[in-house]
Amino acid sequence: MKKIIISLFAVATLSVMLSPLMQTTNATTFKDVSSSHWAKAAIDEAVSKGYFKGYADGTFKPGAQVTRAEFAVLLDRVSSNEKVEGKGTFTDLTGNWSEKEVNEAIAKGFLTPSDYPNGFKPATPLTRKEMAKWMSSGLATSSADYRQALSDTANTVVPVAEYFKKTMNPSEYPYVSLMMGTGLMSGYADGTFGAGKTTTRAEAAVILVRLANVQKQSADSFVGLKELRAVGTTGTNMEVITPFSSGVTSFKNVQGKKMKFRNGAGYSNLNYLIFVDSRDWNNKKGIYSPVFLGKEDKLKKEGTFYRVYANQSLYPTLNGFSIEHYKNSSLSRLAVGSSIASKLPEKYGYQTLPIFEPQTIFKKYINDKDGMNLWMQNTISTDYPNNTYITDDGSRFLIK
Repeated sequence: MKKIIISLFAVATLSVMLSPLMQTTNATTFKDVSSSHWAKAAIDEAVSKGYFKGYADGTFKPGAQVTRAEFAVLLDRVSSNEKVEGKGTFTDLTGNWSEKEVNEAIAKGFLTPSDYPNGFKPATPLTRKEMAKWMSSGLATSSADYRQALSDTANTVVPVAEYFKKTMNPSEYPYVSLMMGTGLMSGYADGTFGAGKTTTRAEAAVILVRLANVQKQSADSFVGLKELRAVGTTGTNMEVITPFSSGVTSFKNVQGKKMKFRNGAGYSNLNYLIFVDSRDWNNKKGIYSPVFLGKEDKLKKEGTFYRVYANQSLYPTLNGFSIEHYKNSSLSRLAVGSSIASKLPEKYGYQTLPIFEPQTIFKKYINDKDGMNLWMQNTISTDYPNNTYITDDGSRFLIK
């Protein structure tokens, strides 16, 4: 009898020690995942492919948080990367259930031990920032093109609120861009990426199924990522999603260069030109569409029009500077736009041309060396595409 009691205690103890990823059931019908659950298809696929396993009691616990150790193990299971030995390990993993697989995830290029100088702390809930960096690092390890994509997006415009509100560290731009550009991860309804938020088992299942597919494709096969790379390297996504061309007059030629107002009221420069394909309102294209194009912006006739969103640094120098001074600056049409009159500037945290009491707002920036950082909108039709932008030093950018 005593032996039976000891044996039962040992089994119970082992059950507690095992990670949810180590449970024995691989059923694809779980008591807590209904047929209408938003992630059911991904959960079923992840389980059928052996990435996840459910609990012995027939549950999956889709809302449970995923830890660092668990996600590292999951990455090891889904990854096709070759292992590179001698990449280091963590001192606090000895004897942990995940030790072998975490070390393999390190060898496959997902984790860098130096990122965790105080230990891996395997039971710590994984943040979305970590998830983005781990998967980006793994893809970059397996492919020179993904590695180049990380480099190309170091100075891009990241389509999330944290970028515009300047609460995102620039070191995160490439990782978040790679995730959003490939569709591996997306932002929340409030426009944020939520780098500090944790991830559930259901979310991880969806992401792992996506990763299994993404790692089979080239970085260049994702249009969204191509847009982000183009913006990071040339300042515009124009030639990725529109039929327009600049020939040899790249936007890079004029990016950030000074352009004086002909009326003497100030000067400006263009930093980025972002294009959105809105010709079919029910099928808008462009990774930046949710950031700039609101439902209030629908034109009576969309068929030939692309939207252009210009990031501009504006430097008013004349006391009493007004919208009229801006509109009548005699600059290129590309450099004189209109306000983005939807709720998106507030949602994402960027400034557009002021509508209410503009002179009061402009007054704050008279002779300010940093100027105003504005986003304004324009349209370009395929019927009349030609636009030329010339800076004070004679540099040109042509749309044709």
